[in-house]
Amino acid sequence: MPIGMFGLSLLLLGRETTGSFASAGRVVAAFGFANALGAVAQGRLMDRLGQTRVLRVAAVLHAAALAVLLVAADREASTLVLSACAVCAGACLPQLPAAMRSLWGMLVPDEDARRTAYALVSIVFEVSVISAPVIVTAVITLASPAAAVLVALLASAGGALAFSLTGASRRWRGAPHTVGWLGPLEAPGMRVTLAVLTLFGVAIGVIQVAAPAFMAERGSAEAGGLLLAALSGGSLIGGIVYGARRWPGSGRVQLAALMTGLAGAYCLLALAGVPIVFAALLAVAGLLLAPTTVVGSTLLDRVAPPGTATEAFTVMVMGIVAGTAIGNGLGGAIVEGAALETAVLSAGGVAAAGALVALRIR
Repeated sequence: MPIGMFGLSLLLLGRETTGSFASAGRVVAAFGFANALGAVAQGRLMDRLGQTRVLRVAAVLHAAALAVLLVAADREASTLVLSACAVCAGACLPQLPAAMRSLWGMLVPDEDARRTAYALVSIVFEVSVISAPVIVTAVITLASPAAAVLVALLASAGGALAFSLTGASRRWRGAPHTVGWLGPLEAPGMRVTLAVLTLFGVAIGVIQVAAPAFMAERGSAEAGGLLLAALSGGSLIGGIVYGARRWPGSGRVQLAALMTGLAGAYCLLALAGVPIVFAALLAVAGLLLAPTTVVGSTLLDRVAPPGTATEAFTVMVMGIVAGTAIGNGLGGAIVEGAALETAVLSAGGVAAAGALVALRIR
């Protein structure tokens, strides 16, 4: 939930401080980019040093950086200063999801049960995606953007410190390995899996722009958020259904099938003429989102080199995040220069390419 809270709360805090959404966007981008790089670094450190020390140090540094950011915002500091604070805070955001994911290999040795556990994590993530903006809005309405950032700080740092106190987290240790500086990416299967999930992120990024653009053509770009909520709602249901039973086929076959389904669902959006149909088709596409991330996470147990479990997960997440950012830019360019139908068909084409790449996973 904290990462979802930070995006909106930092955006509005930056807007309140600088008076510009463009400047606020740079602050949020600085936080997100640093978080992506910091996640991989923290994942590597956890694999080598264990979770306890890494999570505790990250939590303290993260809280300190955000405290400085709040003071800087109160004093109406420049965008550069706010962005520098955001970089420090983003890089040190405790990687609790990655730490939690690594524990499943120790706590749940059965592969089918572990797949269900991964689905549960995905469900929790979708709930946080839906609820985080609501919480931020409520806090800002009752107090201020700074208060919303403070709530997110307490959730992220406090959650990491509490998790580091659990016996399972203290006992967990990564397996010794001799992997070089590329880490899990030295394995060919890991590189191909990362490519598929990056394309998965690109397709999502295009749709994230296409939905508000669809509503903007009808006079209300803000209502695009309701369409994206339908996508998240579908993903939540998909995660529950996928985790409830065992599915046939190997991981790579399942991943290829899911990406093919996404390609078809995204292409169907070109036929939607009214918001209710667009929302319904987005919900259908959403049914495949959580299962895709679950299958990707499950594949890491097979394609990542031994001893790199945590770092492999953070690399996977970074690929999806980076792909989404690329898709946002691509979607904006297509919507401005061509047509909405071209954008959603492009998302479908990217997903189809991901399906073909998935078949190369070994």
